[in-house]
Amino acid sequence: MKKSKGFFKQTISIIRISQKSDRSFFPLVILRSIVTASFPFIAIIYSALILDGLIDKLSKATIMTYVYQMIIIGGSLIILRTILNFICEQKQILISYKLNSEIAKKTLNLDYEQLESQAIKDKLSKADQGVNSNGGISSFILALGRSIENIISLIYSFILIFALFNKVSIVSPDTLTKVFNSPLMGVILLVLIFASLFMNIYFLIKANTIQYDVFKKNIVANRMFEYLTNLSVDYKLGKDLRIHKISNLIRDEIHKRSDEFMDNFYTAIKKISLLISNVGLLNHLILIAAYSIIGVKALLGLISVGSVLRLVSAITVFNTALTAFLTNISSATIQTKYLTLYDEYLNTDTAMYKGTLPIEKRNDSQYALEFKNVTFHYPNSEEIILHNISLKLNIGKKLAIVGPNGAGKTTFIKLLCRLYDPTEGEILLNGINIKKYDYKEYVDLLSIVFQDFRLFSTTIKENVTCGNEENPDMILDYLKQAGLENKINELDKGIDTFIYSDFAEQGIEISGGEAQKLAIARALYKDTPIVILDEPTSALDPISEYEIYTKFDGLVEEKTAIYISHRMSSCRFCDNIIVFDNGEIIQEGNHDELLTNIDGLYFRMWSAQAKYYNM
Repeated sequence: MKKSKGFFKQTISIIRISQKSDRSFFPLVILRSIVTASFPFIAIIYSALILDGLIDKLSKATIMTYVYQMIIIGGSLIILRTILNFICEQKQILISYKLNSEIAKKTLNLDYEQLESQAIKDKLSKADQGVNSNGGISSFILALGRSIENIISLIYSFILIFALFNKVSIVSPDTLTKVFNSPLMGVILLVLIFASLFMNIYFLIKANTIQYDVFKKNIVANRMFEYLTNLSVDYKLGKDLRIHKISNLIRDEIHKRSDEFMDNFYTAIKKISLLISNVGLLNHLILIAAYSIIGVKALLGLISVGSVLRLVSAITVFNTALTAFLTNISSATIQTKYLTLYDEYLNTDTAMYKGTLPIEKRNDSQYALEFKNVTFHYPNSEEIILHNISLKLNIGKKLAIVGPNGAGKTTFIKLLCRLYDPTEGEILLNGINIKKYDYKEYVDLLSIVFQDFRLFSTTIKENVTCGNEENPDMILDYLKQAGLENKINELDKGIDTFIYSDFAEQGIEISGGEAQKLAIARALYKDTPIVILDEPTSALDPISEYEIYTKFDGLVEEKTAIYISHRMSSCRFCDNIIVFDNGEIIQEGNHDELLTNIDGLYFRMWSAQAKYYNM
């Protein structure tokens, strides 16, 4: 009973999800079910009438009236069913797109911290497979529609089968005639049908439980398989795959995951096949019993030839509809489990408090940031990455953060951008904890180029604007300031040229240095009071990096700027330099001040790198 209530509630929930995607889909599926279920019974009823009419020698006009009625009604139902099939198929595709877009939107709205969580990755994978495996929500609605179609067929069939319960007036019947003229024959047939019904339910529940267990086992294997296949078709990785022969490793892993999937699949198939064969045997025995009763009643003259045709057809449809109903309901039941995973993902709460306090709009860009006793370690790890950091970022000044790899520089920026919240301490904006501010308004204060920045397979223009208001003159100006003027002038379509060839045959490949300049132009175009470069030029030589940082420094003018680097040359023009090591600030000052401490890390790093940029 509890399972039935749970299935009913889940069904209502999924229908609501479907209604949000397309309000007309479910009603159209219901209408199609009624039409589809009605069609075979038109042929059954009119065929029996025509046959009896021929045997009883009814007038030609009467028989032809039956024929015309059958053709008109049947033809109308076929046309209507064809139209409904086409509409439902198109809507099914659209719903699939909408559901997947909802997953994408939800993922974009999750905290960055959550996206790095293994639990969320598994949840996302389950949601994706819940929507896309077994046809998703639209397939679930279709299964419900087929179930309704089956119910209608069962009702129609039962009305026709009811003739088996009727008694015929016969003078001095013999014992056999009395027995088969009794409603008892109909009762016996019903008992057999319901016995089969319960056995069918049992077998199908078992089969679907096996199927769902396989689904759960294969979730991780499917995610890994998808990752590996995506690697193999990513042309940007083609050089590494071939030169380093990683293709062998990928191929072996694909085979391994495929074998894992197929082992689980074949084990399930064997068990399910045995169950299905038992179901088929039961249904076959019931058909034999039903046909035997009808046959004897016909031989004894208790029913007409037309009635034999009608009853045999009705029982065949009844048996088929009953089996299909149980299959469809069972399929819908198992799909609710899949689709519940989708619903759970969409209802995943974000962990970080987004805040409601609006950011003060200031024309003078006087936004003061402060780290106050900030300590941080990543979730599910006790390793301290930043320890008791206290630092004020002076308004309109240039701050450089330097230190060896792994010192905590990028983590510092992630906290500043609220991609994570501090484990201890707080970060303040104009004296107020940044957690209290509206998250979107806070992020609008920041422009940043990360070390692992990404460009998108779209136009240069869209890579700069990122969907914000387009101003072609400003786009060209910032591209020029970033050092891409000559590159843009070489292109026939200018800023409308596609990057990469994923979606455009004439898409261009750009160098690492050009990509970094484009990312810088993107940060400039956002035009925020605080700008950050998090080692985006690490692939360049020290002199080129120094030139870009120096030029960028001139572009940001009076803005507050933060430069992250492990190269000292990029810091010489900064007002203040912070030296990180092992998650702590160990030195602070300007370039000249820090060089006076010959025992300090800054001096050692400067001396080690000086040969690259002595000028």
